[in-house]
Amino acid sequence: MTGELSALGCAFIWALSAVFTKSLAPKFHPLSLNLLRCLGASILLWCLIPLYPGVPSLFQAPLISLLYLEISALLGICLGDTIYIKGLNLINANLAFPLAQSSMPLFTLAAAVLFLGETVTWFLGLGAVLVIGGSYLIANPEGPETSSCVVPPHPKKGLGIGLILIASVFWTISISLLKMGLQGVNLILANGVRLPLAAMVLALLAWEKGQEARSLRPGFRDFCLGAFSGALSFGLGGILFLLAIQYAGAGKAAVLTSSAPVFGLPLSALYLKERVTARICWGTGLVVAGIFFLI
Repeated sequence: MTGELSALGCAFIWALSAVFTKSLAPKFHPLSLNLLRCLGASILLWCLIPLYPGVPSLFQAPLISLLYLEISALLGICLGDTIYIKGLNLINANLAFPLAQSSMPLFTLAAAVLFLGETVTWFLGLGAVLVIGGSYLIANPEGPETSSCVVPPHPKKGLGIGLILIASVFWTISISLLKMGLQGVNLILANGVRLPLAAMVLALLAWEKGQEARSLRPGFRDFCLGAFSGALSFGLGGILFLLAIQYAGAGKAAVLTSSAPVFGLPLSALYLKERVTARICWGTGLVVAGIFFLI
């Protein structure tokens, strides 16, 4: 149960962080916001590492594990997130988010079976279908009719869908490498070595977009809230996600954390004043039923 509860805790933290991030999105360039979140998490983790597990543990960790962790950060956070942001610029978010929410857990579950030696039971399969289906409904609360009101030309829409799926593939590979990289490495240290590298690469990408980003004027409170959301999502949430991968397996961890929209539902309604639709209620019921089968 440790892995399953860690995955659900991670989903809640990611949902909370997503609410903060959504409120900040109009004030930052996406790359700058992602960089700020990585920096906030890196600062938190490197404040913890000297206390536990200690800086010497960095030099005791297997080099191959550290390599897997660094590559997972480059593929997942830098490439995956950046490609996803590019896809968002080409298609409606009402299509992009549900597509990512449903494709990434399926890809990860398949990779876990094919390459990581994990097994799929009937309970896991049924639970995955319910959770992913429910997450799709929650992530697209108004239905297909509203998401098609304003759509880009067909060629761009096809390219956008392709980019979202490519991003999901990169996230899947990143999660698979994460599981291999956890061999002999403390969880806090594992996140601590991944995020600074991701922050450096994101800083280079954000610098290239400097002219576009300078038109935005976030305040000091916005910077603090962005760093805090990163400390929550990549820091605390990242540690719980690694714990879930370690104890529950990459496939089940990816499926359970895809239930984040369920936790985001009451948070968005209270904090962002978003409307609760019938699709959201149906989706919530499906996800809760799916979690029952997975636990």
